[in-house]
Amino acid sequence: MTQLKKRTVALIVLLAFALCSLCACSQSKEVKFGTGNSEGMYYQFGSLLADESQNEAEVPTITVETTAGSSANLRLLSQGFLDMAIVQADTLNDAYNGTGFFSNSGAYTGYSAVAGVYTEACQITVPADSPIESIEDLAGKTVSLGERESGVLQNALQVLDAYNLQESDFTPEYLSFSESAQAMKEGKIDAAFITAAIPTPAVTNLADSIGVRVLSIDPFAVNVLTKRHSYYTPCTIPANTYAGQSEAAQTVGVRAVVVARNDMPEDQVKGIMQLLFNGQIPFAEKLKSSMQPTLEEATEGVPIAFHPGAAAYYADNDITVDVMNSSDEGKSVSGGQDD
Repeated sequence: MTQLKKRTVALIVLLAFALCSLCACSQSKEVKFGTGNSEGMYYQFGSLLADESQNEAEVPTITVETTAGSSANLRLLSQGFLDMAIVQADTLNDAYNGTGFFSNSGAYTGYSAVAGVYTEACQITVPADSPIESIEDLAGKTVSLGERESGVLQNALQVLDAYNLQESDFTPEYLSFSESAQAMKEGKIDAAFITAAIPTPAVTNLADSIGVRVLSIDPFAVNVLTKRHSYYTPCTIPANTYAGQSEAAQTVGVRAVVVARNDMPEDQVKGIMQLLFNGQIPFAEKLKSSMQPTLEEATEGVPIAFHPGAAAYYADNDITVDVMNSSDEGKSVSGGQDD
């Protein structure tokens, strides 16, 4: 073999090795998954997903990242600090379009939808023995509105606005679910807004300690909210969901949506779709809640277009969705807009 041929063969071997290494890196890449506070449902959902990813050779390893919630997740996704996240559909819509809370900061883009995984109920919680009977009674009280940069805060302000109430009408606190529960137990707050799948562990634990009630949103306000923001749907929290809650509560709910950066490889997204919908993770059983993803509801209430990897998975299951491409950036395919 001539020297030139030897060099050519060596170069081919090196190139092949490099390509194999790149492929291996692509498959083994660690996926940073944004959730929320470590006591919240997003974190628990992400942790179950991450645990199962360790057992699947063809699925990238998921690392759970704690954040302040939906708004923070979308900001971190757009800045490249996260690969995937779980967020509220309402916050997703506004962040992507630069509306609502994001009118001043501008739109956060660079990501697309993977799946709607469950419905979150807006729960306005008070102690069982509280004199507060309606949302109007919150005026002059100390109320937790959720953490800053969370979807809960946006829900709280939108619900209050439907009653012509503002933050200045009471003493606001910006607490996580667990912080809200502890503060209510200690008598430091009178009420707390919590948007999560039901039953919510933080509320369950609080109810087992002091008993709670969930305030209803009256039909007029529900109508106002669903007309102003089409991502809201009427929702019922059944009686006895929590200790002390003897009556059903009428409220609104939003979808929790998994999203991914647009530059995330399609095979990785498709692999994570398998984790979500192959039935191997008993989310509802493990989390003692209603948060079991189903393929039949995966595209409902999702306000932006889907990642190509997710679209490919849906196509394999005879479901057609709008696919994100470069011309879609900055435009919502569906979903509500603020009035």
